[in-house]
This record gives sequence, C-alpha cells and structure tokens, in this order.
Amino acid sequence: MMEDTQSDFTMTFRQLGEVSAQRLHNGNFTQMWALEDLSSHRLFSDWLSMYLLRLGRQQNDHDLDRQLRMNNVNPRYVLRNWMAESAIKKADMNNFSEVELLHHILSSPFVTQETAEEAGYAARPPLWAKRLKVSCSS
Repeated sequence: MMEDTQSDFTMTFRQLGEVSAQRLHNGNFTQMWALEDLSSHRLFSDWLSMYLLRLGRQQNDHDLDRQLRMNNVNPRYVLRNWMAESAIKKADMNNFSEVELLHHILSSPFVTQETAEEAGYAARPPLWAKRLKVSCSS
C-alpha cells in the first residue's frame, strides 16, 4: 500500500506511532499527511481493521506504551534532499545557520522539536523538492 500510494515510509511509521488507537478507529488523520496519503489506498480500510484488531488483542499493552515504543524507533526527522539542498545553498553564501540547525535537530531525531517544526522538517516536502536530482557524484 505504501508503495502504491507513494507514501513516505519514515513519516508513515512515525505517524502510526503518534496517533492514538482511538483516533485510528475514528479515521481522523487531520494534520497527519503521511497517513492521509496512505488512507487513499483502496485496501486501507481493510488493513486498518486488521491492525486495530491486533492492537485490541494486546490487552496488557496500553496504547501510550505502543506509541512510545514506536516513536523510540521511528524518527520524526531525517535528513532529506531538500533540507540538505537548502542548507548547502546557504552555506555557499557563507551562512551556516541551517547546517547548524540540521546538526542540532538530527542529533535528537526522535524528539519533537519546536525549531524543526517551525522549519517544516516533519512536514510534507515542498513542491520544488520533486525537481531535485541527486547522483553519486553530488
């Protein structure tokens, strides 16, 4: 499903960890762009039903514990080409502020950080990012 919908793997797993089982049950993915993308798949409702059944079978497992476990292994922030490109352009002009910001944020990628949220580092990539070309010699 993730491949079919071209879902962002990192953010899909992270958002599955951030969303409560109740919110999943309600199908409320407001402000969860990766889950919104995935939910467009024709088999999503079937998958979601099976996932919720599985969660329900884990009677000794509290939902907050599940969320914590998932969020401890699925980062909120990863270095993406568009982030690196933006930092490189600024560094080329002798402005290393974004390089320093990225270094700071990526040192704790599992923790939600206000400066990262303000910079849009967990948001859907900007449209211009689709035009980026990366090669091994870059």
